[in-house]
Amino acid sequence: MLNLLARLYGSIVARRNNRYDSGRKAMIRLDKPVISIGNVSAGGSGKTPVTELIVELLRSIKRRPAVVARGYKRRGRGLTVVHDGVRICTDWSQAGDEPFMVASSCNVPVVVGPHKGDAAVHAAGTLPCDVIVVDDGFQHRDLYRDVDIVLVDRATMADPRLLPAGRLREPLASLRRADAVLLMHPAVTAADVRPFMRDDAVVARISIERDRQTDLATGAERSMPESCYVVTGIARPERVLTMLHDLGVNVVGHRPFPDHHDYTKQDVAAVIAAAKGTTIVTTSKDAVKLHGFVDMVVAAGIDVTVVHIRATIDEGARELMTLITERIAS
Repeated sequence: MLNLLARLYGSIVARRNNRYDSGRKAMIRLDKPVISIGNVSAGGSGKTPVTELIVELLRSIKRRPAVVARGYKRRGRGLTVVHDGVRICTDWSQAGDEPFMVASSCNVPVVVGPHKGDAAVHAAGTLPCDVIVVDDGFQHRDLYRDVDIVLVDRATMADPRLLPAGRLREPLASLRRADAVLLMHPAVTAADVRPFMRDDAVVARISIERDRQTDLATGAERSMPESCYVVTGIARPERVLTMLHDLGVNVVGHRPFPDHHDYTKQDVAAVIAAAKGTTIVTTSKDAVKLHGFVDMVVAAGIDVTVVHIRATIDEGARELMTLITERIAS
């Protein structure tokens, strides 16, 4: 049954893509260059740290980026300006956890909305920016982009079946639309993806690594604890556990919540009880929402260490930067 549904889904995707590829379906074109960061698979592949990386690369060449996103599982409705180029204008519940993270860490304009094209038009027309970065934009084809960057992780290549049988949103052949493919795992090689790509497309290798740790209550930097209780509400929590294991941290327990989980007072009380006085370790994505319960953990005498991550380019940095610089040159 799942394979039958995957074939049906694939035919729908193919017809939709054909309308754009043939020019029968028009695209929104902005008067400012657009860079899309996306993937062909569902689930966490590192788009948020890569979005932050691309923003910083653009700033390094004196460009002024704005980020647009859907704001998945946010409470707000309609188009929302998260950061207006001067300050953060809303909270994480209206923005979505990942757009709020980008606004906080990068201090650039961020707009969310159910339609990324509308968000991009608003950002380009009203906010202080000269290039638009679209988070999770590969399938959002009604917005024309000057650079299409696609992330490929190990799971994408290991099970190249379409939803719902596998985890692919589009077949690997769709990588021919990509201007750059970022390899997100050491086991994925250029030889794996090149057969699906254009000859002129760029391949680069990205590492997602630990950046620093901070205290949830104070924001001060702190060292990694020797032992901890882990709390996660992300798509791939095993990455956090592996990182802690590699650092020699003793993980005494782990409470995984669904990706983008909206924590409640009851959730936090249960975590405090389970941690039994041990330091809690969580991610920066979870910290956005857990910060509202700081008083509870402080009253319980429990420290919460927030692990921040960053994306770095291990291979192909010059080629990627050349591509971006040439495509967005005005």
